[in-house]
Amino acid sequence: MPRAALASLAAIATIGGCGDCVVRERATPEAERTAAHGTPLPTEPTRLYTGTPGSFVDIVANARHGVVAIRAATPVKSGPAAMFPGAPESTADVALGTGFLVEARGVYVITTDKIASAAPELKIVLDDTTEVPAKVIGRDVDLDLALLSVDRPRLTPLAMGDSNGLKIGEWLVVLGNPFGEEVTAATGILSSTGREAAGSLMQDRGMGYRTFRMFMQTDARIHRGNSGGPVLDTAGQVVGVAVATGDRPGELSFVLPINRVREVIDALREHGQVARGWLGVKVRPVTADLAAATGGTTGAGAYVTEIVGGSPASRSALRAGDVILKWGEHAVDHRSLPWVVAGTPVGRATNVVVLRNRVETLIPVATEKMPQ
Repeated sequence: MPRAALASLAAIATIGGCGDCVVRERATPEAERTAAHGTPLPTEPTRLYTGTPGSFVDIVANARHGVVAIRAATPVKSGPAAMFPGAPESTADVALGTGFLVEARGVYVITTDKIASAAPELKIVLDDTTEVPAKVIGRDVDLDLALLSVDRPRLTPLAMGDSNGLKIGEWLVVLGNPFGEEVTAATGILSSTGREAAGSLMQDRGMGYRTFRMFMQTDARIHRGNSGGPVLDTAGQVVGVAVATGDRPGELSFVLPINRVREVIDALREHGQVARGWLGVKVRPVTADLAAATGGTTGAGAYVTEIVGGSPASRSALRAGDVILKWGEHAVDHRSLPWVVAGTPVGRATNVVVLRNRVETLIPVATEKMPQ
């Protein structure tokens, strides 16, 4: 069932006074037998889950096994312990923050790069309070992301969802485990998806610039304790990684979309870092007017407004005025093109389909490493 529908049902059940379940209607067996005779179909409720309607108890309970605490071997300063009222910023503790289990041809731990780089030797605390060593095998400073390996069999990862499908106003649940003693939860709505900003900012700099405006925003509380933890949708799937920027209650809370994690996790596992591809074009959406002028379709493709000098695009046959329709096997628009290009192996020639003079043309383009 879609997340939005589940949330709506939860609200309806709460208002209606259902004490232990959210329900939907389905036909009874007797109704199915009489339907052919034109008899109206009676209904009976079908339980979707048990628990308090409108709460997030089941979501937390089902995901807590995949949430881990991350510790240093020796106390470090400015960790979650410094958040306590009256505690000085210099308070030292082994607690660093939170991570969670993911499947990436094996079970690994995702957390933020700030947490993973805070100490030379790391340990994680599992849901059963077992403490095991962890090793940093990949870092992406640009996205504040780190991948850790854990020598522990039979760990169960959390299911990853699709952050691209999220809409502003949906509920999010942020889980944390700062001290390895208890899984914490914070809830809020999705305030901004970051998708439009991601495309426009990368386009403004020739697809070579990244800021927090590319992250999702939420009014759920994110701080040093739950930073690095999973952000779940109402289906209980991970749609992002919590990223803390400060501890003051009024500050914005940022979430790295899980689709950005999907794009880099193989590179982190195999190479320990991410070498992003760079094209060097500035693009804009294909509006109705542009579609009429180019012979394209509104919203399909990315309209090239400028070729950046000295870029890979300038050394290809791409021109301003082209509409990039496909990058390799991927159909693209002005939002998705930057991320598809960034995920392309550096130096690999890619066949790009462009619309030029109302005719589709195939142009080979080789990316280069994205400037820092």
